[in-house]
Amino acid sequence: MISALVGAVIMSGITVAMLLAITVSDNALMKVGKYPLTKQEKQILTNAGFNLRDVESVNSDIKLINFNK
Repeated sequence: MISALVGAVIMSGITVAMLLAITVSDNALMKVGKYPLTKQEKQILTNAGFNLRDVESVNSDIKLINFNK
């Protein structure tokens, strides 16, 4: 009986911790910013085989992203 009570308390604590972690991560994602590609990121894309038009397309897609619901 006591072990069941202790198990229930542990499960409740873990549930609260999981909900808190989800809330914190959700709030962090809502506050995230969007920035244009850096020179290093553009260079990585160029080295991967993308041309300048593809890189600019990615940059314009970043500007269109809406993080707020």
